[in-house]
Amino acid sequence: LNPIKVEGRNFVDSVTGERFVIKGVDYQPGGSSSVRKGNDPLADLGSCIRDAYMLQQLGINTIRVYSVDPSVNHDECMSLFAAAGIYLLLDVNTPLANQHIHRYEPWTTYTKNYLNHVFSVIEAFAGYPNTLGFFAGNEVINDYDSGQVAPAYMKAIVRDMKQYIANHIHRPIPVGYSAADDLLFRHSLPKYLSCGSEFEAIDFFGVNSYQWCGRQSMETSGYTQLLQDFNNTAVPVFFSEYGCNNVQPRVFQEVEAIYSSPMTDVFSGGLVYEYTEESNHYGLLQMVGGGALRELPDFKRLQIQLNKVKDVSFPLIQE
Repeated sequence: LNPIKVEGRNFVDSVTGERFVIKGVDYQPGGSSSVRKGNDPLADLGSCIRDAYMLQQLGINTIRVYSVDPSVNHDECMSLFAAAGIYLLLDVNTPLANQHIHRYEPWTTYTKNYLNHVFSVIEAFAGYPNTLGFFAGNEVINDYDSGQVAPAYMKAIVRDMKQYIANHIHRPIPVGYSAADDLLFRHSLPKYLSCGSEFEAIDFFGVNSYQWCGRQSMETSGYTQLLQDFNNTAVPVFFSEYGCNNVQPRVFQEVEAIYSSPMTDVFSGGLVYEYTEESNHYGLLQMVGGGALRELPDFKRLQIQLNKVKDVSFPLIQE
């Protein structure tokens, strides 16, 4: 796979210059409760072989992984996913101590140990051409109180990551942020995080949005308003999580909208939440013991929707 780079409001293939649009799944088998030292989803070759096959059946080109241990080896899994045509968007934080930012008291967690963890994640994954980008944070700013103190720290972490990449990594790797779709910050946060010099501004912005539930339209789902609100974003924007489960069964009707105009004139695809079934019931597959997976009904319904846009090409977003 060719590395992906950012040009204006587009992800593009660094060799062909073609626009890259994310057709993805949020991928953390076992959920956050399974996160521990020495264990992550990109370190178990057997699981990766199993999952690369299933992801190919869906037509996925990108996975998002929320937590990794940079001290273990990821060569086999990352090479396998590259061979399957799958890129990685990776969060640099974990729920473990000294590996995340406290949203209400960020000054207590923005430490040398924390930055050493962040830089070690970058070092561990920078050598893989299918590392698409890093998330500096996920929903750190999600209410009024966190909005008063956390944004400046997220800006600082983005700066630190980008300067580290510029000084120590052989190629530019995009750095972004994944936001809760909170109307309180929908306009201001992407503008704030994307302002400033190239060494302090985010390269992309992800939106965790669950507003299209069941059978809706662009208007009733609020997607028309999303288009208006993100129409002038300076960087690529995409759904870092989507797939409302308030209406069952999930029919993933929004997929056809996400991968057609006018959505593709502003958004660069998205990632469905989530790969395996956890306690919140968003899973496409269920772990049944012995490393085996069972397809849930959502898997087939998503597969049908993604097949409709399998061979669609996407023109570049013009400035």
